[in-house]
Amino acid sequence: MKYFKEIITVFECDSTMDLAKKLKNFFNPPFVLQSNIQRFGRGQYGRSWNSNFGGLYFTEVLSLEQILGFSTFLSIPIIRVLKRYVNSVKVKWPNDIVVGRKKLGGILIEKSDYVYAGIGINVSNKVSEEFKKISARLSDFSEVNELHLFYEILDEEENLINEFLRNGFKNFVNEYNENLIFLNDEIELESNNIYRGIVEGVGIYGELILKTRDKVERIFSGTVLNFYK
Repeated sequence: MKYFKEIITVFECDSTMDLAKKLKNFFNPPFVLQSNIQRFGRGQYGRSWNSNFGGLYFTEVLSLEQILGFSTFLSIPIIRVLKRYVNSVKVKWPNDIVVGRKKLGGILIEKSDYVYAGIGINVSNKVSEEFKKISARLSDFSEVNELHLFYEILDEEENLINEFLRNGFKNFVNEYNENLIFLNDEIELESNNIYRGIVEGVGIYGELILKTRDKVERIFSGTVLNFYK
């Protein structure tokens, strides 16, 4: 690997995010931890992430001075690789990977001493009945090995990350917007308030640009409401 110093693989853990925070005492960032199974995987706002065998679950540990736009940047190498297997894959701002209205994967960013970027992608893992109607798996569209997919994503990210480190997200804005599922659509979004408006895209810091009835809002974090049906 050109950028990541260590790739650590375990068969099973509670959460790659939590284990990575312990391993940073033994490995110097940037490094990556991958697990075949997570017993208590999680997504945004502490939501549980179904993490059975056959999916791809990993956490990157990085030392970044600037993290603004990093989660949106991270969508780019993931989307590029996934399009090799299912061309209709899109990104749902801020951090979901989707096919239609079904979730294929997600990104979780946490910042403390280092930046921890957790990625989960449904490949051939069994999805619980509770989430079947709103979940997609890569194996539903194409034949793929999750470990091969893992290294494809890391290779693509390593090809791009120096550009992000030098110039931030700005040079990836157009590509992100080309893959944004609700571009030019009206959405309802919850942030510090409830907003309704037309999505004009994202800005150079990864913020969502939303044209409401009164003005153009730039929103840096939030949840799109009523997307998964």
